[in-house]
Amino acid sequence: MIFIDTDIFVIERLFPNDERYIITNEFLNNDLADKCTSIFNLFELLGIASFNLNIAELKKLLKGFSEVYDIKILFPETSYESPDAFIEQLFHNVFEKISLKMSFSDALILSVAEENYCSKFVTWNVKHFKGRTDIPVKTPAEMLKP
Repeated sequence: MIFIDTDIFVIERLFPNDERYIITNEFLNNDLADKCTSIFNLFELLGIASFNLNIAELKKLLKGFSEVYDIKILFPETSYESPDAFIEQLFHNVFEKISLKMSFSDALILSVAEENYCSKFVTWNVKHFKGRTDIPVKTPAEMLKP
């Protein structure tokens, strides 16, 4: 699966004048199979968009996100023997990423991508992830190159 980071959706949804908008839009509209993002990315997008959208628009974005982007929403692995074990493992994974000098939200997001064995991680913020995962980290521009 090709994991797509929040910044891609933020540019496409909220910043049409950004110099990366055309490439971002082209990437998102490219016929890629197995696109995914995490529930944390979706809520990060909603938090950012809340400054520009009203409540009805936010609800529409939340409800229609998967269909609009033809994308699968990934959740943290929850098949543990107890809620305590789930929380302990989640915090352990996130702390491992934080110890590599990552923000909390980036650590949460990358943990979900790794748990789901994503084949690529696409972001404009390559420096936030490269060298902190075995998943190849690419920009949308790099993904569009033949």
